[in-house]
Amino acid sequence: MSTRLASHGRLINRAKALSFTFNGKVMSGFEGDTLAASLLANDQMLMGRSFKYHRPRGVLASGGEEPNALINLGVESGFEPNARATTTETFSGLTAASQNHFPSLEFDVGAINSKLSRFLPAGFYYKMFIHPRSFWKHIYEPIIRHSAGLGKAPKARDQDSYEHYYHHCEVMVVGGGIAGLQAARSAAATGVRVLLVEQTAHWGGRAPVDGVTIDGLAAEDWVAQTLAELAACDNVVIRNRTQGSGVYDHGYALAYERIADHTPGDGRPRHRLWRVRCKQIVTATGAIERPLSFAGNDIPGVMLASAVRDYVVNFAVSPGDRTVVVTNNDDAYRTALCLLEAGLEVPLIVDARPEGGGALMEAVQAAGIRVALGRGIAKVKGGKRVTGVQICAQAGEGSVLEEVACDVVAMSGGWSPVVHLWSHCGGKLIWDADQAMFRPDPDQPPLGADG
Repeated sequence: MSTRLASHGRLINRAKALSFTFNGKVMSGFEGDTLAASLLANDQMLMGRSFKYHRPRGVLASGGEEPNALINLGVESGFEPNARATTTETFSGLTAASQNHFPSLEFDVGAINSKLSRFLPAGFYYKMFIHPRSFWKHIYEPIIRHSAGLGKAPKARDQDSYEHYYHHCEVMVVGGGIAGLQAARSAAATGVRVLLVEQTAHWGGRAPVDGVTIDGLAAEDWVAQTLAELAACDNVVIRNRTQGSGVYDHGYALAYERIADHTPGDGRPRHRLWRVRCKQIVTATGAIERPLSFAGNDIPGVMLASAVRDYVVNFAVSPGDRTVVVTNNDDAYRTALCLLEAGLEVPLIVDARPEGGGALMEAVQAAGIRVALGRGIAKVKGGKRVTGVQICAQAGEGSVLEEVACDVVAMSGGWSPVVHLWSHCGGKLIWDADQAMFRPDPDQPPLGADG
């Protein structure tokens, strides 16, 4: 089961407990939690249903890339559908509800669609609901409208206020990880006006989670020192909870700041749209971990390996007691070591590479964790949560070689750089075969870009 750990939790304040509701059930969390972390800490693995077949859905990631944990927030004039649980900060009095099910999340009659999937191919409705035409208005349309979509559209007038703000600077840095902080510091040292934005509530990216050392300092200490330097500069504006959401021609950019999402009713605007004019834009937006493909990889409890690590280190949340790690690269071995340090069990690491990894794999084996090389996942067992995995040869035909009991599968298919802003303003990508990813092509920069 998923639960709160007694150790770890660098982002939470255990001295300030919070109370919130999910589907009418009162749950607890801590200041600094995301809603996803709070739900996992309360052993709420099932968070929603899929769009078409109503398959059980749980949290997959830990950030803005989350595709599954989409939640209804608030009620009446404060209602908002399709909010990501991974980016919603928990606060006292928060009201959340799952969506896309009837009559309940645990028992959803729409799940019958999964059993009938062979009769419901993509686009079947274009032919099925044409005749007889008299059925459309009173039979077909009401049913389709009731079942379409995930969340429901708000009916009441929005109670919150919003504002927009114009800002001018020479350099805008998007991303508050190590690279973004260093870029902002270097630009600020030249005396130009700098705007630094970070979409999460915290700075430093993955470095503090993974225990990176920078200039002889622990990543967390380096980040705190650099932020203090930037805050002391009159020519620097720094904003967290602010997403760089668009880059256009001639140095025009948009940033979307969430001001009072986590402090409703305090009199501040809820969101602010920044309209930025700048001479140069630096995108230091990091990378997103890729999932792996195998049967059952959408069952609640199958998560990205980096996300499992985030929940343990940042929020002191264990997604499960027994975790099987499946990977095709070295980075996922960090998750195994992290789980072991937290006192959790890792019965097996499944590595698709016949030759395996390097120093991290050796560290894992030295810690007593079994590594299966040249193996893959044939199928994840379970319904509303993971109960085990079936292992097969990666280069074989999928025959099951063994079964391993577990309640979490941490998967890693490598990393892809976040190139959204580069592509948004016309920048081209090239395929990097050595690193198996698309990356920006320096020879084909965005049209009209200055940096």
